[in-house]
Amino acid sequence: MNNFRILIVDDEPPARKKIKSFLKQENNVVVFEASNGKEAIQYIQRDNINLVFLDIQMPGMNGFEVIETVGIDQIPQIVFVTAYDQYALDAFEVQAVDYLLKPYDEERFKKSFHRALQFIRNDTDNKNNLKALLQEIQKDKKYVSRIMVKVGGKYFFIHTNDIYYLSAEGNYVQLHLKVKTYLVHRSLSNLEGTLNPKKFIRIHRSSIINIDYLKEIHPWSHGDAIVILKNEAKITLSRRFRNRLFDLK
Repeated sequence: MNNFRILIVDDEPPARKKIKSFLKQENNVVVFEASNGKEAIQYIQRDNINLVFLDIQMPGMNGFEVIETVGIDQIPQIVFVTAYDQYALDAFEVQAVDYLLKPYDEERFKKSFHRALQFIRNDTDNKNNLKALLQEIQKDKKYVSRIMVKVGGKYFFIHTNDIYYLSAEGNYVQLHLKVKTYLVHRSLSNLEGTLNPKKFIRIHRSSIINIDYLKEIHPWSHGDAIVILKNEAKITLSRRFRNRLFDLK
């Protein structure tokens, strides 16, 4: 196919750069980039896009909302890029909709890419699969209200409402309450997919805050800022993530 037009939609520049690097060896490919849902819609409606690598979790307008706005019948072939929980991944697989689970390698990317090409070249209509996926995902998604922690030989639950912020600690995540902290053996991205995104906002590659406890934001340097919570904890707000907080509705 000549001038195969691919749109990469992700609010994180390194994520877009990664996909672009994987596409360098492909022939007759024109790559477009969008950093948010609104830009993605403009490209799709204007530039005759054939394939979209669509991040799901974006501030302002997420990937599913992009599809709803464009319309199922008008949307190009989609490969979802996600850090979603297992519930969503099961739904993707049942509906035969392809996805890339972050972090993914080049081999997994190529598999998804060439599968999408095959769908397009064979003019395979998977709109019904996509519609079924959206219906499944959009059922009242239940975000976790508590997280199990282990202290010594005992297990107990921490209510998410009591968490002021979460920080990455190697292969663990530290849950910061008002005065106590607890360590859980999970990744920050994994936990992020289980938390209500209207309440828990990632403000740094290693930090997620509960906005219910947000007190102040102080400008710092080079576009970064310092977030102060109600327990006086101070956390860096990276300029890379600032839109997630300031575009929150």
